[in-house]
Amino acid sequence: MSAGLADPLGLVQVVASMLAKAGEIGVTVTLSSDFEEFGRLRLSVRGDCVSPMFDPTISQLDSQRAFWMGAFASDGRPISLQAFRLDIVHPNLAEWALGWMAGLYIKSKELVLPSALQPPAHSRARLLKGSLVYHGEMWIDKSFKRRDWFDTFPKLGVLLAYLKWQPDALWALTSKQFATHGYVARSGYGHQERGFLQWEWEPRGADNIEWLILAEREHVEFLIAEEISRLP
Repeated sequence: MSAGLADPLGLVQVVASMLAKAGEIGVTVTLSSDFEEFGRLRLSVRGDCVSPMFDPTISQLDSQRAFWMGAFASDGRPISLQAFRLDIVHPNLAEWALGWMAGLYIKSKELVLPSALQPPAHSRARLLKGSLVYHGEMWIDKSFKRRDWFDTFPKLGVLLAYLKWQPDALWALTSKQFATHGYVARSGYGHQERGFLQWEWEPRGADNIEWLILAEREHVEFLIAEEISRLP
């Protein structure tokens, strides 16, 4: 059971500060649970279809279970997207994730084949269960050259998902390039491990060896406290 927010006022102040920063650089942030609109928007800016995890024809993605965020430049051009969904995981993330993900890809008529059925021994995922939030569809337009925006947008999403659901953890899958160039810590995640999912035939857009990144409750609370210390 959730223990509640350690500093709810501080969290609200941090989110307000991030939104103010977005406004200062001419960015408008929106939040929605209309995933049909998300699919159309993703196709228009990235040229391919939404992943099965956020396809409303495959999963029920209402406002109680999922939301997506968009960021738009002053001229209305989309510059950033990301999405979050809440699932109840049992018996643990390590045993649940592969079957969950492969099942969604089968529903979308995409053939995938794992080369390993379990993550490496001692994966932190074996200790995680309950209400977990999957973070996906992260995209920031490379032409929007603001390093400070990359340091803001993913963390803003993590904090809003934590505020909405107060989950036991957030998790995402990422590439070697992302995991080994410091982007994980900049996104608000406190743990990463190589080889959580390994594919013989990988999903489109994925590496054949995927890294797991985690933000457990203590990681998010630390992130909030750290961001509070930076407020004016």
